Amino acid sequence: MEIKRKEKTLFGLFLKYVTLFCVNTILLAAGVFGLMLWAAGAGLLLPANYAEVQLSENAGEIYRAGDLLETWIPQGCTYGVYGPGGEWLEGNFLRQEQKKAWDHYEKNHIYAEYKGFYRFLPLEDGNICIVKYYLVMRYAGDMLNKLFPSPEILMPIADLVLFVLNAVLLSRSFAKKVGEELQALQGITERIAANDLEFETGTSDVREIEGIMSSLGRMKDALQESLRAQWDMEKQKHEQLSALAHDIKTPLTIIRGNAELLKESGLSQEDQECVRYILDGGEQIQGYLEAMKEVMGGPGQGKERAAVQTEISCESLGEELEKMARQIAGAQRVPAVLGNGMSEGERCGEGDDEEDSEREAYKEGTVRCSLPDILRAWSNLVSNGAEHTDPQRGIEISAQVRRREGQIYFRAAVRDYGPGFSPRDLQYADQEFYSGDASRHDRKHSGLGLSIAKKFAGEQGGFLEYGNREDKAGAEAALWLLAEGKQVDGEREHLVKNHGLW
Repeated sequence: MEIKRKEKTLFGLFLKYVTLFCVNTILLAAGVFGLMLWAAGAGLLLPANYAEVQLSENAGEIYRAGDLLETWIPQGCTYGVYGPGGEWLEGNFLRQEQKKAWDHYEKNHIYAEYKGFYRFLPLEDGNICIVKYYLVMRYAGDMLNKLFPSPEILMPIADLVLFVLNAVLLSRSFAKKVGEELQALQGITERIAANDLEFETGTSDVREIEGIMSSLGRMKDALQESLRAQWDMEKQKHEQLSALAHDIKTPLTIIRGNAELLKESGLSQEDQECVRYILDGGEQIQGYLEAMKEVMGGPGQGKERAAVQTEISCESLGEELEKMARQIAGAQRVPAVLGNGMSEGERCGEGDDEEDSEREAYKEGTVRCSLPDILRAWSNLVSNGAEHTDPQRGIEISAQVRRREGQIYFRAAVRDYGPGFSPRDLQYADQEFYSGDASRHDRKHSGLGLSIAKKFAGEQGGFLEYGNREDKAGAEAALWLLAEGKQVDGEREHLVKNHGLW
């Protein structure tokens, strides 16, 4: 038979501690009061009316005491002896108290301040003894009376200290209990956040905590099932892409083989150029397939491709980018125009000497990058520009060396004469799978072109920049890559320095 666990609510748990606090407070107060009574019974404390009783019992001895009068005055009392006419004779009254006490005697007024009283006792020699006493508890020892406050004050102080101590201890106990329950919840959420889902959530004897644990357990199971399904889907996708990459090799081999045959036949120079473009494009596709196979090796087998970076001169990089741009533009039957990439406001200085100096600096500059990745990023920019430009005007390509925010960059740009980017395009164009609106995307697109360019530029220590031309005659997209080499006119304070390579 299964034993049912006894559950409690947070309210019940709190009420338990409140009840325990109240009971403890009452018991502690009763304990302090009982301790005071025991001390009084044991003679350690003197009752409040001790002096009054002693004066009544010792009235006769005081009358006959003579010079031994002080020995019969009870502990804690002060006194004074006066002649029949009120003249001060002896005693331990303070000076200001001496006249006050006699005034009380003449008026037969026995009440003094703060629980004080006067007792008027005649003496055998005709003089008057006036004793002042208080109805307060006192310690039996004079030393204790000097060191500690009166028992009537000490008792509430002790009650207060025990009250606070009781509150602190029970609060800590309550906090520890709740903290243990919350710590269990925190452990569950941390493991879920870390995708560590192979564990049992456990149970709690607090109903509300148990409900949260159950909910987290269901969420964990649902997440585990979702991840398992996602894993299976990724596995299937990897397998399909790997198979597709393998299948593409067959038609690619046919294309390259036939292109090689055409190359060896007697074609015109223009046709020979087209064949060369086909072969170059086939080589690029082959590189992409190899990279795809490396990445899509299957879940747990595929890994991030480590781009191999090499050092290439700015001039050589510019030539490679120009070559690719002409191939893409030629395939789409649009002209590719070389631009100088400099507006009037961007020139570093005036005169042939400075321009010659900049050209020399460009020839000495280098870029460290993964050339295949940069070519892939560049191909996306050129393809987008060629697709959306005016077919008659084509695209304008340019490369420059620029200084921006204290860094030297190699900048390659594509300008088109199309409708340009819409405001929404400018906000989301570099995000994956964004296909834009009809103003610039009147064909089917995957929405990966600018996102791929942005990714590869960032991996090379650069960035992607795109926007509409200032003359509103199309759009412009540019790759910025960190460059190294001689800096021209380093003392000048210019935000932008550039040099046209094409």
